[in-house]
Amino acid sequence: MTIPGTDPLTFFTRFVSHFCAPLFVFLAGLSAAITEHKYASTKAFSQNLIVRGLVLILFEFTIVSWSWSFNPLFPMLYAQVIWAIGWGFVMLGLLRLVGLHAVFIAGLLLVFGHNMFDGVSFEPNTLANTLWSIAHQKNVLELPFDFKIRTTYPVAPIIGLMALAYCAGVYYKAKEYSTKAINHAALLGISCLALYTMLRGFNLYGDASIFTVHSNTVETVMSFLNPTKYPLSLQFMLLTVGLGLIALKLLSHFKVDFSHGFLQVLGKTSMFSYLVHLYLLHAIAWLLIPFLGLNFSDMTYGETLVGLPPGYGMSYIATLTFIAVVIGLTTLLAKRYITWKRNNKHSLIAKYI
Repeated sequence: MTIPGTDPLTFFTRFVSHFCAPLFVFLAGLSAAITEHKYASTKAFSQNLIVRGLVLILFEFTIVSWSWSFNPLFPMLYAQVIWAIGWGFVMLGLLRLVGLHAVFIAGLLLVFGHNMFDGVSFEPNTLANTLWSIAHQKNVLELPFDFKIRTTYPVAPIIGLMALAYCAGVYYKAKEYSTKAINHAALLGISCLALYTMLRGFNLYGDASIFTVHSNTVETVMSFLNPTKYPLSLQFMLLTVGLGLIALKLLSHFKVDFSHGFLQVLGKTSMFSYLVHLYLLHAIAWLLIPFLGLNFSDMTYGETLVGLPPGYGMSYIATLTFIAVVIGLTTLLAKRYITWKRNNKHSLIAKYI
């Protein structure tokens, strides 16, 4: 976010959402390790990860993309977090075939080393530029039939983060999910925040953006909490995952049935809930057009991603209400999906969504 230029309320609301992508990735890697014992062999486990990753990449450019545009022919495709998690699964599957040490070493190198190459770029319309845009540099690439793709989430840091999360899951499982393992996670989280403070505070390494002290204290804090998200920088991962690991420790104090009808429902239906909330957000946003004094005839469908008319917007309180309604509807639908999934365990939909 631009500082100055972003008001504090918008900044901190947006800041909260920053935790979604890195924690999605981390939890995906963690859960992969925890469920590995269900497979007959490492080969079977790796094959499952690779297939699941390819399915997620397909989802990104179909049912996820359509949720944003409501237009299968919209000329710009966005390679976002589902695509990145898909590539994370594919590469984790391949690395796991090599061995656990390969997973750990690759994770360390990618997470801590990818920012060394922030200044590297290649000529447009070359194979090197295409591969680099997929791996490290957010870019727009030309596709056949006048389509384009924006690599919003380059995959290198995502692959690294998922690899380290898998290793954390292996450790967590080996320690039988003990309090000691959770305490170690909290200590690691504190260490991440300490390293972030040093790297960010002195602008040493790990982010293309610069921390700046402003005359306004709030703007100084905002600058400190404003590392680069696209692609995930080392600083961004240290901040978000560090706080996530500390949150894991705090959540461990709650009872097993905590938020059984809400958070656990969304957790058990993560992919379903992610998809449903996108479609609900878009559909309700369209339905609100006349209530905001605008006209359907002024919509920019086919021209902009979401297709809303110029001037569309609502107050902060109205926006929070909108979000609460979507979360509530998503939870209700997720509860129904859990029942359906329980009765249709062998369905392909149940397997991948």
